[in-house]
Amino acid sequence: MNVIQDFVQVGAANRPGYPMTSTFITVHNTGNSSKGADATGHAAYIKSTYAGTTSWHFSVDDHQAIQHIPTNENAWHAGDGTNGPGNRTSIGVEICENSDGNQAQAEANAIDLIIDLMKQFNIPLANVVPHKHWTGKECPHLILPRWDAFIAAITKRQQERDLAERLAKVPDWARGSVKKLLLNSVVDEPSGDLTFYRVIVVLDRLGLIA
Repeated sequence: MNVIQDFVQVGAANRPGYPMTSTFITVHNTGNSSKGADATGHAAYIKSTYAGTTSWHFSVDDHQAIQHIPTNENAWHAGDGTNGPGNRTSIGVEICENSDGNQAQAEANAIDLIIDLMKQFNIPLANVVPHKHWTGKECPHLILPRWDAFIAAITKRQQERDLAERLAKVPDWARGSVKKLLLNSVVDEPSGDLTFYRVIVVLDRLGLIA
């Protein structure tokens, strides 16, 4: 996931600068379907006077993510309502919905970013929440009707990335065979020497590995 840092100026009204230890990730939709309202467009907006005191940490579109606020500082994006201090505990991720973009790819990119942030800050999946969790606002409006499916997609992508990382240790010619063992939970970690991999490939070619 390509992430570009383009921070709001220190001292701006929408960069409060309060220290933050992130324990949640809050998911938003930008609410702007205009052409050109991609991550670059929102990077320009958030640094303009039109943004007022509103801010968030990342804007994600179908080809990149732009970071506006450091993750160790809070932003004003989630409210501090009855369910807790969303602004002071969560990283705000805005998913672009510009009509000239690919919405499915923007969400896929956001999922990869969310997984990276979960890993970096040790945030559990249960703490990936919609904006609605904090304030009751119907946001992210494009995802809320299928929120459970969005969370399931994060889990699936985590598994795919974990599998790819483990297979990266395996020689190219043995990956297909070793992948079968991993998917069937025959082995947990595909570590071994060349003899081990050769045996696995032979067994697979003999039809002994499903």
